[in-house]
Amino acid sequence: LDHSAWLHRDDFRADDWMLYENSTAIAAGGRAFTEGRLWARDGRLVCSTTQECLIRSKTSKSNL
Repeated sequence: LDHSAWLHRDDFRADDWMLYENSTAIAAGGRAFTEGRLWARDGRLVCSTTQECLIRSKTSKSNL
């Protein structure tokens, strides 16, 4: 539904390996709230993210 990203640094290489850490704080009522962090190879926090997600499960057809 919405997302945000905050760049904390500008002295990193986007073409180098980075780690994206993501966690879901809550998932209920068809929605979820996630938080993420992007780490440079040397351990510096480069970016923080948040996102509110809409969750829909796949429904199966009844054979009745």
